[in-house]
Amino acid sequence: MKYRLGVTESRDSEITIVRATAEHRAALEALVARIEAEDRPEDPEATDRAPRGMAESLSRYDALASDSVWFLLAYTVDQAVGLVVLTRVPKLDRRVGFLYLDELHVLAEHRRRGIGTALTRSAVGLTRGLGLAGIRLLTRPNNEAARALYESLGFRQSETLLYQLSVERDEPSF
Repeated sequence: MKYRLGVTESRDSEITIVRATAEHRAALEALVARIEAEDRPEDPEATDRAPRGMAESLSRYDALASDSVWFLLAYTVDQAVGLVVLTRVPKLDRRVGFLYLDELHVLAEHRRRGIGTALTRSAVGLTRGLGLAGIRLLTRPNNEAARALYESLGFRQSETLLYQLSVERDEPSF
């Protein structure tokens, strides 16, 4: 199987991977709403909030037009069923930089059909095409399915610790 942006054959169906641009906004919005519904089934307003959140995010930074952010969409037939979000992290040495895989999501009813693999391999192809040193990502230790996917594609766990600081927009800075 060849994985590249474009058409890929999977075990169960044909998968098309495209870089989301402004022309894919409606499909991206619909997919984000479905992802929110899956992630927050107890919250009936999550599906309605998702498009507003996406619109606010894109109004602050048009990531769909960026040369350092990629939203890759996976389609089966004519429906977007998976998404990977990638950001270029530059380095000031011979590594040039890395892609950071921030999010990979395949709708539950479409999992185990090669879609996550196709999205990840497309990200690897993009990394090579950009001449970058590799891909970095984080996943939860208890997300066995994600860990198995990444390890099957050659990713190796590191001993790095994650630190995070959440900054509320309305709080004064320190």
